[in-house]
Amino acid sequence: MRTIVGIATPLGFGGIGVVRISGEQALPIAQKMFSRPLKPRHATLGTVHGTNFTDTAIAIYFPAPHSFTGDDVVEIQAHGGWHLVNRIMQTAVTYGATPAEPGEFTRNAVVNGKMTLTQAESTLDMINAESDVELQNASRLQAGELQKILTQIEDALVAIRAEIDAYLDYPEDLDTPTVPWPAIKQVQTTLNELLATVRNGQMIKQGVNVCLIGCPNAGKSSLFNALVQDNRSIVTAIAGTTTDTISQTITHHGVKINFIDTAGIRDGDLSPIEQQGIARAKASIKNADLLLIVVDATTRALVDFPTTKPHLIVYNKCDLCPDVPTDGIAVSAKTGHNVNRVLDTIVQMTTANPTANGVLNLTNERQINELRTAADILASIKPTETLDKIAANITLALAHVGKITGSNVDEKTLDEIFSKFCLGK
Repeated sequence: MRTIVGIATPLGFGGIGVVRISGEQALPIAQKMFSRPLKPRHATLGTVHGTNFTDTAIAIYFPAPHSFTGDDVVEIQAHGGWHLVNRIMQTAVTYGATPAEPGEFTRNAVVNGKMTLTQAESTLDMINAESDVELQNASRLQAGELQKILTQIEDALVAIRAEIDAYLDYPEDLDTPTVPWPAIKQVQTTLNELLATVRNGQMIKQGVNVCLIGCPNAGKSSLFNALVQDNRSIVTAIAGTTTDTISQTITHHGVKINFIDTAGIRDGDLSPIEQQGIARAKASIKNADLLLIVVDATTRALVDFPTTKPHLIVYNKCDLCPDVPTDGIAVSAKTGHNVNRVLDTIVQMTTANPTANGVLNLTNERQINELRTAADILASIKPTETLDKIAANITLALAHVGKITGSNVDEKTLDEIFSKFCLGK
């Protein structure tokens, strides 16, 4: 088995740069580079050296199997200059290490049983998290919640298959064919409950898409700027100033919100540019998770919108007309009145908080596709089918679940998963 080396911290300039070595020769290679003997699980201060350089560093030796990868691991913590840590890595290569492939450290951890495949994939979600709810959902995956549910599904499918096989193998011992339909239905229910979280998971990972729409001069752009606390949209008194969609992402109470400002929607003899702007506004409406209907409180002109889509009405310019209808929120983009209330309400109206109902949300597209396929296979089983065909479909559904848990995953799939990781992970 080869010994691999990689830079475990982001490339750039910082206080610390970490070089990780893993494999049977990790300790001998590290000792050739380090000035002091390394003891298991002790942080040792010394000097790391290579051709034409030395640096004061800390090295830690983690003997197998008590390490991140399950193999012998040495981590060298040096100063965080990009060229320096790269030279340390290259020195390890000259002593026999091989540069790690993307995700190879984590892949070895999976192969050595230090973590499950679902935990490995959640590691990438942890690294890429941009909001509190995204981090929290990823940490639940990291803790093994999804793996536990899927293992129960696997066990149930194995039991179902065993019960069917018992009749197929010994038909003379049973009066009638046995198909455990209640157990199959229970697995279907569990799969459907997981898949029901997909939309919520997408909002957690990608953010809640909130589209501001309204008539021209309702103050959409002013409110947009107030919500994102940035002068992103041009504001003038001229109707039709906004002719394109403008987006900005913020985080409020741990929820990532993608605001999209749009052109004012109106009919009439419009310029080609404004017509295109309105067309883009309508396209944004279709893709929105929530519509923010901006109404000029002084005119109360309400734009047409799909009422079946989640929406929130806000009456802007309440500083000019404080008496507004009760079916919305009175706001003033100019003074900032109730802007935070709008943000709070958006968070309350979305279900992008994984702690709201205790549900674990699916966010990984590969996992979602495998579970959908498994659910479709089980849903396709008919009571009129032969036991052989039912058993084959149970086995097929089990195989797709196994592609997530790791019990039935091939090298090609592993290559695809870990190619998304960085070289030092």
